[in-house]
Amino acid sequence: MLSECAQIVCASAETQKPGMSKKLRAIVVGAGWSAEGHTKAFQHYGVEVLAICARKPEVVQKVANGLGVPEASTDWRESLLKHRPDIVALTTPAVLRTEVIELAVKLGCHIISEKPLALTAVEAEYIYNLIKGTGLKHGFAATHLYDPSVAYVRELLTQQHLIGELTAIDIGYSRRISSGTSSKTVKPWNWMSSLAHGGGALNNGLTHRLGMLERMTGMKVVSAVGEAKTAIRQAPVVPEIRDFREWRRREITPEEASKLEWRVCDAEWDYSAFFKLATSDTAGRENTILVTMRTNPGVPTRAPTGGWYFYGTRGTLVGRGGHILSPITKHVAETSEALPVPQTLADALPRIGDDIQNKWVALVRDFLADIADRPHDPYLTFRDGWRYQIAIDAIRTSSGWAEIPT
Repeated sequence: MLSECAQIVCASAETQKPGMSKKLRAIVVGAGWSAEGHTKAFQHYGVEVLAICARKPEVVQKVANGLGVPEASTDWRESLLKHRPDIVALTTPAVLRTEVIELAVKLGCHIISEKPLALTAVEAEYIYNLIKGTGLKHGFAATHLYDPSVAYVRELLTQQHLIGELTAIDIGYSRRISSGTSSKTVKPWNWMSSLAHGGGALNNGLTHRLGMLERMTGMKVVSAVGEAKTAIRQAPVVPEIRDFREWRRREITPEEASKLEWRVCDAEWDYSAFFKLATSDTAGRENTILVTMRTNPGVPTRAPTGGWYFYGTRGTLVGRGGHILSPITKHVAETSEALPVPQTLADALPRIGDDIQNKWVALVRDFLADIADRPHDPYLTFRDGWRYQIAIDAIRTSSGWAEIPT
C-alpha cells in the first residue's frame, strides 16, 4: 500500500496529465528581488500566484500588494498545507530551503529554486534525491544562460564551428561589488556576506557561469579544483535590507560606520578555478578541454569588463563581459571581426521587464511547458544545482580535483 506522502504525489500528478487545461497555482516563498521576478513571470503566463511568504508581516504585505497577490503570509508551512499549490518557487537564502522542499515534495508540488540549491554538496544531493523519481518538475534558477549572447555563442561554437575544434577556454571578470564603490565608503553586511546563509561569489556567480559554460559549449563540467579568497572580513550592520537591489545601492560613510555594530564576513568574493569539460564523440570516446576561471583581475586581461575567451583550431572567439557577452569578436592571427547578436535571438527572449526579469520569464516559460508536456528548451534542474555545489565545495576547500557527475 502506498504511503500517505506517495499517495499525495500520485494524486497531484494525476491532476496534471498532458493536454489538461487546468489553471496552475503557485506560492512564492521569499519576498525579495527574485520573489518579484518569479511572481511576475508566473503571472505573465497565467499562473495564479496565491500567496507570497516571508517572515516580516509589513514587508510581505507590501510586496504582495505591489504584485497583486491576494495573500501575504508569515507562515509558509500553513500556506502550503492550506492551498496545496501546483508550484512552489523558493526565493529565500539557501539556509531556508530544505524544509520547504521537503513539504513541497510531499504535497506533490513542482518546484523552482533560486541558486544555490543548498549550503553544501551533501545537502544539495539530499534535496535532489528527495524529488528524483517522483515525476515532479524541478528548476534551478541560474538564469543568465538565457541571455541572447549565450545563445549566439552556442550557435557559433556548436553549429557553425566558427573557430574549428574547441581546445581551451579562459574566463575572467572583474568583481563589481566590493567593500564600497569608493575608498571613502563601505558596503553594509547582508546575507551575501555569510556562508551560513548561502552567500559568496561561488554560490551566486559561479552557478550562473557554469550554466552558461555548459550551454555555450554543449559540454558538461566533469571535474573542478580551485581556491577561494575572503577579501572582506567584516562589515557594518544596518537595519535589515530585504532586497538585494537596495544593498547594491547602499553606501556607508566612515562616520556612519563608526556608530554601527560590525559583523564578521566569511563569504568569498574572489576565486580562481580550473574545470574540465567533456563530451563523447560518435565512437563513445571522451574528449576533454581545460577551462580557467578567475575573478578580479580577469584572465587573460585586466580589462574592466573581463571576458570569455574560446580558443579553437581555426581562431579565437571572444565575448567581453560577465553575464552578457558584448561585444563578441572572432580573431584569426592579426585580424578581428565583430559578430553582432542576430535580432532573431534577441527577439526569442520574452520581454516584460529588464534583462534580469526577462531571464526569469524564460526559465518559467520552459518550466511550465515541461509541466504541460509541451516542447521546450532544456533548463537547469536540481541535479545541476547539486553538480555545481560539488564544484563550489571543491574550490572552497582547495582539496584537489573533485569529480562531478554528468
